[in-house]
Amino acid sequence: MATKDIDKDIEFIDISPKPRRTLLPSFPNYKMISSVLPEFAVTLDKYGKAGFGPWIAFTLENPDEIWDIRDSLSDPDLQVMFYFCFFGEPSGVPAFCVEVNWAEDGLEVNGFVLLTEPHMLETLRTGNLLFSAQREWEREKLVRSLNDSALMKYDEDLLQEAHELIDQAIRLSKVGRAYLFNNRGLICWKMDLTDQAKIDFLASIDLDRDNGDPYFNLGLIYLDESDYAKALHYLGKAVEIDPDDSQFLAELGHLYLEMDREKEALTLFEQAFQNDPDDAQVDFHLGHYFLYKKRQPRRAVKHYKQGLEKDPSDEFALADFAVAHLILGNRKKTMQIYKIIEKSNGLAPYTVSRLVYLNLQMGYYDTALEYYERALVDKEPFEPEWLHYNAALIYARTGRYNQALEVLDLAVQAGGAEVIDKALGDVALQRLKRTPLFRKLVKLSNKRHDG
Repeated sequence: MATKDIDKDIEFIDISPKPRRTLLPSFPNYKMISSVLPEFAVTLDKYGKAGFGPWIAFTLENPDEIWDIRDSLSDPDLQVMFYFCFFGEPSGVPAFCVEVNWAEDGLEVNGFVLLTEPHMLETLRTGNLLFSAQREWEREKLVRSLNDSALMKYDEDLLQEAHELIDQAIRLSKVGRAYLFNNRGLICWKMDLTDQAKIDFLASIDLDRDNGDPYFNLGLIYLDESDYAKALHYLGKAVEIDPDDSQFLAELGHLYLEMDREKEALTLFEQAFQNDPDDAQVDFHLGHYFLYKKRQPRRAVKHYKQGLEKDPSDEFALADFAVAHLILGNRKKTMQIYKIIEKSNGLAPYTVSRLVYLNLQMGYYDTALEYYERALVDKEPFEPEWLHYNAALIYARTGRYNQALEVLDLAVQAGGAEVIDKALGDVALQRLKRTPLFRKLVKLSNKRHDG
């Protein structure tokens, strides 16, 4: 419909024609209808004009045009609007027209007619055009085009351009479109505008509560923030809306793993696998779980191998696959995977951090420091406390103790007591522990922890 007001008024329309003056031409006869809509001529022949009564409600609910002609009428008792439904060419005959009159208690139907001649149609299409389905469709096509362009820029990491395009689409749409707000939320999230992303995802939910995507996206944000209660609410809602979506199931399973609810997680992963056996994310989540939470690299290797057979280009999984092999002492396999990762363009912060660790453990200190410097260029490097800590180990192992202390200070600032606890037990940092600066870091960390 054209506007919310019109939508609201239709709820109170009396579709029984009233015996009052009408501006409509007379209803066409059998011969006239046969010439334009022969399949409906039998309706007139069998039921008369009343046989077209069901068309009234359809036209009021699905108009192609709405014209308000009240300002062009001299009779104040005629508060008239015309609703048109076109059966042939857009804005042409044959067309069905319903005349409605504004009344104190809503809209009343004055009459209806099937228009078979163009001049009759043009005579009635006067006044103010309130709504045009064709015009709205042209607007919608432009909105969709802007949305598609925004998503292309998003994929190209041209995020400011993507944001400007999606803003244009939202302004042009006038009425809210749930998918537009969801997509703007994705763009804002990638731009690290997390608060705005949350607002947009919530706006998308308000407009369409039967779409699981914005619930899913909110759940992932809260999972990243380790707010497991909110993550569980939104990811659970996404699965409730679409229990067959393997991605929804896999991420809810991932959340359960983070919450140490392994049995429930495995049940969800099994469901996800049954729904989409080709989805590698289930294997990747299990690989990450066994590698980092259960400290079982052999089981992690099994799942990463299965997942990479389905999706061999996932750089996160490749990086962790290499780490798992390195822990198991499979240096040759680690190097094979490492060379595959090195060929990738635009490595993510997560992958870069893993490459720092791998080169550190394999003794390639200069290469590790190159990746460390590369990681610092990112606006938000992954786990900066351990990134700096690994750099401190490199400097300590190569005799650059002052630099080791400097970056260890950065690690403690980012990670606090957890970093100090690890440093106290690390043999590579043994010499640093005797320095006044190290003891100062321990004291400052304790103060931050106590505070």
